Amino acid sequence: RKHLSLYWVYSFLIITVDETFPLYCISKRSGLGVEEKVIGNLLSGAGSFYILIGYFLLTGLVDRFGFYKSMKIGSLFSIPMVSLIPLSLLTNRDAAEGSLAWSTLVLVSLIYAITRACSSVCFSTLTMTTNRTVPAHQRAAMNGLSMLGGSLGKAAGPVFAGLLFSESVERIVPPIGSVVVWITIACMGLGFFVQTLLLPEHANIVHDEGKIVRDVGTGTTVRMITEGNASTTDGSEDKPPSF
Repeated sequence: RKHLSLYWVYSFLIITVDETFPLYCISKRSGLGVEEKVIGNLLSGAGSFYILIGYFLLTGLVDRFGFYKSMKIGSLFSIPMVSLIPLSLLTNRDAAEGSLAWSTLVLVSLIYAITRACSSVCFSTLTMTTNRTVPAHQRAAMNGLSMLGGSLGKAAGPVFAGLLFSESVERIVPPIGSVVVWITIACMGLGFFVQTLLLPEHANIVHDEGKIVRDVGTGTTVRMITEGNASTTDGSEDKPPSF
């Protein structure tokens, strides 16, 4: 249940970021005030950075730290990273109206790429660990339920993003309104990170008789001791398994 709820919440958070980003870019009152073509350049830059770091980040983290630690790292460096986006207001203040300075383009593209790459890590590890919480014959139903809740979260995200941005820009002195928006979303991301720290870990040990094996869920190493058809993972090499 906790894994499912985290998946639903994260679906809501990441779509909120995706919907807020173009609003911030277009807003002339409290954002960058650029046109659609420039936003396309931003997304192209973010995509280039994403290609460079996405694959190596996902495979490297999971291989080194296991699923749960990778999930925590991904959650910490995804949504909370958007708190740095308002720095673009400083880097772009000397640029011509409707255009972006190179420093702004690189900064925003890099932040957005890191956010999306780490969100892929978080989504992937969350999905895999959720599958490990139920028996194999229940995984289809569990995945269907996770997709249903995730779809509802993704449907609510654009509504929340639009209301948050419009109300903040209208009621708060610009450009502080957009800063409040990104800080609010980042704080929600930090709350999600705290929840991953409290998430119980479900071990999934790869059994290999008589050898040291690795728990791919937690990243720890244990020794399997076998006697007949029985095995234990208590880490003891001398004591036989108790029945």
